[in-house]
Amino acid sequence: MAFRHIQKQGDSELPAVPYGQCIAKTCEDGAPGLTVSEHCRIVGEVARRLTSLLPPDVASSLGNTVLTAALHDVGKVSPGFQLKYFPEHAAHICRELADVPNHFEKDHARTGGSAVWQAIGSPWHCPVTAWVAATHHGSVSRSPSPTDTAFEYGGEHWSLQRTELIEALKSEFGELDDRKLSLAQRSALAGLVTVADWIGSDETFFPPSGLSEETSIAETAARAVKTCGLRKPDIIPGLNFKDIFHNDPYDLQTQFADMASGPGLYILEAPMGMGKTEAALYAAYKLFERGQNTGLFFGLPTRLTSNRIHRRVKEFLEKITPQGVSPKLAHGTAWLNAFKSGGEELRPGSAWFNPRKRSLLHPFVVGTADQALLSVLRVRHHFVRTFALAGKVVILDEVHSYDGYTGTLLEALSRQLLEVGCTVIVLSATLTAERRNAFFSGPDPVPFSSAYPLISRQTAESTGCRGAEPPEERRHAIRIVDWDDHEVARCVVEKARAGHCVLAIANTVAQAQNWFDAVRCAMAENEFSTGLLHSKFPAFQRASIENDWLDKLGRDGVDRPHGCVLVATQIVEQSVDIDADFLITELAPTDMLLQRLGRQWRHERDNRPGSNPETVIVTGEPDAADSAEEIIEALGHTNSLVYAPYVLWRTYQVWQARSSVTLPTDIRELLESTYCTEPEGESEAVCGLRELCEARRDKLVQHAVASGAEVTEMPTGQDREGISTRYSSLPTTQALIVQSLDSTGADAVIQLLDGQTVKVCASRPDIAVTAKLHDNLVSIATYLLDRIGAVETPRYLAKHFYESTPVLVWDSSSAELSLDGQSIGHTYTTQHGVARKKEQSSSRTYADEFDDLDPFDPSSQDW
Repeated sequence: MAFRHIQKQGDSELPAVPYGQCIAKTCEDGAPGLTVSEHCRIVGEVARRLTSLLPPDVASSLGNTVLTAALHDVGKVSPGFQLKYFPEHAAHICRELADVPNHFEKDHARTGGSAVWQAIGSPWHCPVTAWVAATHHGSVSRSPSPTDTAFEYGGEHWSLQRTELIEALKSEFGELDDRKLSLAQRSALAGLVTVADWIGSDETFFPPSGLSEETSIAETAARAVKTCGLRKPDIIPGLNFKDIFHNDPYDLQTQFADMASGPGLYILEAPMGMGKTEAALYAAYKLFERGQNTGLFFGLPTRLTSNRIHRRVKEFLEKITPQGVSPKLAHGTAWLNAFKSGGEELRPGSAWFNPRKRSLLHPFVVGTADQALLSVLRVRHHFVRTFALAGKVVILDEVHSYDGYTGTLLEALSRQLLEVGCTVIVLSATLTAERRNAFFSGPDPVPFSSAYPLISRQTAESTGCRGAEPPEERRHAIRIVDWDDHEVARCVVEKARAGHCVLAIANTVAQAQNWFDAVRCAMAENEFSTGLLHSKFPAFQRASIENDWLDKLGRDGVDRPHGCVLVATQIVEQSVDIDADFLITELAPTDMLLQRLGRQWRHERDNRPGSNPETVIVTGEPDAADSAEEIIEALGHTNSLVYAPYVLWRTYQVWQARSSVTLPTDIRELLESTYCTEPEGESEAVCGLRELCEARRDKLVQHAVASGAEVTEMPTGQDREGISTRYSSLPTTQALIVQSLDSTGADAVIQLLDGQTVKVCASRPDIAVTAKLHDNLVSIATYLLDRIGAVETPRYLAKHFYESTPVLVWDSSSAELSLDGQSIGHTYTTQHGVARKKEQSSSRTYADEFDDLDPFDPSSQDW
């Protein structure tokens, strides 16, 4: 039989190239380079070094990581791979392979999975080492077949060569330890192997022509891992709390550090301003000092809060590490912050971590929680993120702000992290008992406690909770009123005239803009400072507004005025050090109201204009309503899109009976009363709203479960922040706002909204120009742009944006924004940001209501 005719199932006489002569890499000139055997040995040694960076308990739980990594590319010993990439070499070694049609499996990962599966001889489905070999490139379209001698893999002769390679690698790296790992452990192992392959394939360290005979693979692997920045950080021992944070600890901070004595789950509930962040960081330091954890990930709800915490973590690391290690900022626009701060993260020493999938591998990371949540979703290389988090302290802050979808993913993330040796620290000022208990699992539930502040713990050894000494009580006077915009403005102006620094928080951008206009009309010109803050300002302007008001109302308050008004949306609700004297706010769920109350009287001051903090809550009167529709109308249609109308109704019932609340004493009671699971005496209309709320919550939970990595072993989605980690039925698009544009198609000269002029070219990237462009972006509801035409990035911006980014032209005379010459029905002014044209307010649609929401607010819901 002529070998060139071997092309169908059953023809098993195809000769094989000896595994020692099968090629894995190509030299720069196209010549065959490293053999499969050499590359496998290199990756095994890199994996050995990576394993040594993990806490010992984590490393030992993953089995023989070194051999698993070495086996990752045995599938390249196959006719499919060799004939595809090195046909001349294969024919030179084995003349019979000349002109053989390549009808064989070309996915070497799938071939390798089958070879390892056969070598293990395991009776249970797709053993771990085989699964790792099959998926180390991020995903696999089909499961490997357990029959390694199948025609698609080359038949018996090729199977024998793969078996001999496996045996050779076992003789060097030890026996297979294919224990049954949990899903989380399996993911961590797959991630370790993938990272080892990335480094082992880096031609900077391992040239495809091969290392010289006198060069040690082990030493080169150790040097490569260290050069990439993957290392166990040095920690200065013996520091106390005051050494790090310059002040004596509160009782809460001392107790938390004592209780967080090893890997496990810890939940810290405490009021705003009690130093939860410092408590968590000091506990992390003690765990680093004892060698129980070897890194940190601090996850927050938004990019803005991440940026702020990043600065605090940087100061923390400067105190505890001899070299003053800087944390990696990880979110969609982190590169922009790095560039503006001098490009520290863009320099060669840190550049290895810049690709999206590698950022979590840095020893110390601050970013959006999305970065970690991608590890529990069916996205490519989700397991790299699991490995990146393994053995670290993972702090999840402001967890109350997530909806049922993201909250369910957070709970799954917490369970996964515990299985890979993490210490998980959950922080919140406003967590209900139900939400707290959802994080805990296992046969020993954490007992209920009404104490506040509260520290809860679940480790392999024990579960329990402990109260801590609360801060000094403070009474907040409360009024609930049904006011229109003009009545709100009269109250605000009166307070500002009396010397109060007033904070007014609206639930939507449109309402914040209306309040701001009403205040400006009710006051004399330049009578006192006023400001408007929401996410529909372009980035450059929003940053300027934030910095200005933090200078006025921040902790130091060096420019604190005698009377002022800041109108804002929920973006000031969390992790923003705004300290107001008087608060007026739209009705929001209890946990959000408590967060808003935390923006007033945050710091001790001797010159307050009043004796106690005072809060006014603005809402209609739902008790006068007879139907669900009337209740929603009383609460406000747009407010009922932001928050569940049933939760708003429950909040109204709890707060209307009070003329004051005492913090932190009343926090627990307020939360549990709002979110009680067995309400009594509700009308038929209210029961309908509750059923709608529960159905919505169940839908989000089911959607989260269906999206999880545990559902299937086959990653399919894209690894991108926000794509799978947040749920919204009204997507938004980032749009570039410009004053003028002169384009030839591939090139353009653009005058940006901030007045700068830039030149862009379709073929030339320029990070400095990209940074300037990003400063002029605004998020716009996608439907507004779709109704004009296809939303796409112009050709001349191709090197600057990876997501669809249309260009909106601003008419300075009319203030209108247009796309391709057509108005989108919105204006831009320096006072208001992007706003809907006033004349359109009478013909609003359901989607228009959504467009008023603040797209960067994680608590904004689609009800």
